[in-house]
Amino acid sequence: MTEELNTLLSDLENEDTKLIEIGKNLIKTNGMTEFTFFCNSILNRTINLNRGYITLVKDNNYIAAAPLVRLNLDSLLRLFASTQSEFDVDTFAKNIRKGEIIRKMKYFKNKKERLTDSKLIEIIKEIKGFKWTEKIYEAGSGYIHLSNQHFYSSVKISGKNTIESGIRKTDEFVPIKEKIAGTYYMQQASKGIRIFIGDWIEERKKSFPDRSDISTQQ
Repeated sequence: MTEELNTLLSDLENEDTKLIEIGKNLIKTNGMTEFTFFCNSILNRTINLNRGYITLVKDNNYIAAAPLVRLNLDSLLRLFASTQSEFDVDTFAKNIRKGEIIRKMKYFKNKKERLTDSKLIEIIKEIKGFKWTEKIYEAGSGYIHLSNQHFYSSVKISGKNTIESGIRKTDEFVPIKEKIAGTYYMQQASKGIRIFIGDWIEERKKSFPDRSDISTQQ
């Protein structure tokens, strides 16, 4: 691995403490509500996806690590959807807990539109600092479904008329620049989750006092 990749992996590993801290702040500010539980599930998922990604990349298994970038984006989109649905965030979270599907929910600005992944990408990419989500949404889907990206992860074009290929327990055919990009966007998704929860906490503080001693109402 290169120094740049090692640095990015280290930065991604450091996301753990930041994600845990934002979770603690949410509980302190919002109490144990439906939305808090929803956010905690996203934070827990993100920490463990990050951990799995780091382990796989260090084990020269980027082919298995790559789909996790799309899964981290999925978590970010689910969190973002909580602010874009026809429901308040607690009702949204409760509906999710009971099994309702986000893509069937209505967009609060236009009840004729549903919160599909493509719709969420259309909205979130317009927010400053989140333009990258469109690129990862399109590219990441290629790693989840068998595509040309899997082809190029198992071959290497080394000359005009030369193609190397093989079946190996390694990712030697994956360009280092792709691993660097994947790790960068893995961190961007993790950071985005922290930003959205952090912004929500700040808005919550402006309206209500500390609710850390309040339990969720069933």
